[in-house]
Amino acid sequence: MKTFKLVSLMVLHQDEQPNRVEEIPLIDGLIINKEDGENRWIVEAFIEQSCKAVFEKAKQAKTKLNLQVTISKKSNDPASLMGEVKIIKDLKNSVSVLLEGNLVPSRLNMAEIVLTDLIKQGLQGEGLLTEFKNRLQEKKKPIQS
Repeated sequence: MKTFKLVSLMVLHQDEQPNRVEEIPLIDGLIINKEDGENRWIVEAFIEQSCKAVFEKAKQAKTKLNLQVTISKKSNDPASLMGEVKIIKDLKNSVSVLLEGNLVPSRLNMAEIVLTDLIKQGLQGEGLLTEFKNRLQEKKKPIQS
């Protein structure tokens, strides 16, 4: 197994607002490649209490979350992971969320999500191109739907 620092965690919602991206602010986190030949990874994220509900809802419904995880440094491209919430533990000043999932080829890569969002905002022409480039450079900026 190999362990890496988790530097960004985003949830891609497919519910009432399809393709809505929610960035989960991390206090700290790690991600472990199980190296089991099945592309399985374990994610432990230390988050604020205010973000706990997203994971509680998924755990209660026993649904998998479509996650975008960035490893080691923020400039790395995010990887797609379909993860199941295993444990949610309240700590003194934060919450620990343990997820297990598989890396998956991204059907909707970040560029497509960003472009869709900008078009929904009514941008076009040069303004669309400029904002698209800005968002891709920032990569981790949450998309406002």
